[in-house]
Amino acid sequence: MDAVMAFDLGTTHLKWVLMEEASGLRISGGQANISPTGTGGVSEQDPEQVLNIIQDALSEAMSHCRIGRVAFSAAMHTFMAVDSGGRAYTRSWTWMDKRAQQAARLLRQSEQAGLLKQYTGVPVHPMSPLVKWLSIKDRLPAGTRPTSLKDYVIYHLTGQWVTDYSTAAATGFLGLNNCWFPQALAMAGVDANDLPVLAAMDHRISVPGQAWTVVVGGSDGACAHRHLQIPADGTMAVLAMGTSGALRTTVPQPIENTELFCYTMGPGQGYLTGSAFSNVGNVLEWLARVFNVDINTIIAEGLDAARSSRSLPLNLAYWFGERSPWWRNDLRGAWLNIGPEHGRSELAGSSLLSIAAAYWHGLETLIKAGAPIREIRGGSGLLENPIVAQWMADALGHDIVLQDEGDASLFGAMDLAGTPGVSRPHPDATRYRPGDANVHDRVKDTWQLIQAWVKSQL
Repeated sequence: MDAVMAFDLGTTHLKWVLMEEASGLRISGGQANISPTGTGGVSEQDPEQVLNIIQDALSEAMSHCRIGRVAFSAAMHTFMAVDSGGRAYTRSWTWMDKRAQQAARLLRQSEQAGLLKQYTGVPVHPMSPLVKWLSIKDRLPAGTRPTSLKDYVIYHLTGQWVTDYSTAAATGFLGLNNCWFPQALAMAGVDANDLPVLAAMDHRISVPGQAWTVVVGGSDGACAHRHLQIPADGTMAVLAMGTSGALRTTVPQPIENTELFCYTMGPGQGYLTGSAFSNVGNVLEWLARVFNVDINTIIAEGLDAARSSRSLPLNLAYWFGERSPWWRNDLRGAWLNIGPEHGRSELAGSSLLSIAAAYWHGLETLIKAGAPIREIRGGSGLLENPIVAQWMADALGHDIVLQDEGDASLFGAMDLAGTPGVSRPHPDATRYRPGDANVHDRVKDTWQLIQAWVKSQL
């Protein structure tokens, strides 16, 4: 009996699931801490370690069953340089890596920044693989070329350099017209032949000497939208709250807006567009660490303070720089108007207000840009906590629908492997309806204060 295996190459975790097609039996696994962060803004993964974990998991699975297909989902914006033989010349930089900050700053000051955003949909920011490549290309030996972690893994499994459109779209090299963008290639000094062959997310590649095939898969966002059945008409959005966060939808045509990213998912597949936030669970984890309590204590105390009428300081939650709407990695965090009456609960409450305010502004920006959002779906992460899900429904003033099953990107990869009806979301869902208008108003007021402060600094 054939089984299908899917891997999700995350920023901090590598997860996999093995599913027997006939029975639907699932076996899950994973490994944490695959993204060691060093000094100087370094956030990278060891591609050989990741490849070895995948190969070991495959070997273990094949000792128990016959594998038919292997599919992949991966975090956006991973970047690494490889030599002409496909060997890793660098580690894989994650989107959090800050080493391209100076290159991003210089590029933002040029006339090319607007052109790149307009034609690729990728903001100029250190997260962009194009910007990362520009920051080190002059120090690399001849014959070196850029790639992503997922492309590297697939090459070493199949011997072919192939990438899907959704992964390529987040690199800054691919145009919104689904072709490599000539100006980006010229700027990078890269030929289109140096980049992987473009393919659909469900494209399959034979593996030499194996009975199973590789399904190229897609970015985590694209796979999640696939699994949550998000239509390409902008009516449904996805709210993600983990270490970082996002609020995104799928639209039929590109949206031009300086605050939003816009990534093609391939010909006829629509465009993934929305906001990305660098400061979500990581800020709450930082607070928990500073006060030596668990994150659930921070959340519970913070929500109690945020829902009360108590005066709270203003939290500028930019501990890790920020992406939407500013696309400035040099922003730093701070509390304003803090006084002796403010303690742990008030600091936590102001943090939750700030996080919610960023999501609220992202939703408003999407709607004003033309996405007729009627429903918001959520996945795993912080939203698994019911009080957080209700808080976000109140904050946004919109229903939030949670599927019972998390790991939407992982199961989206499984869907791409062709297991219809087996890995679909559970039909039961929990709907959180907004019920506290005071929270909604307080979140909007918080955003106005944050926006005024940031604009005064730029």
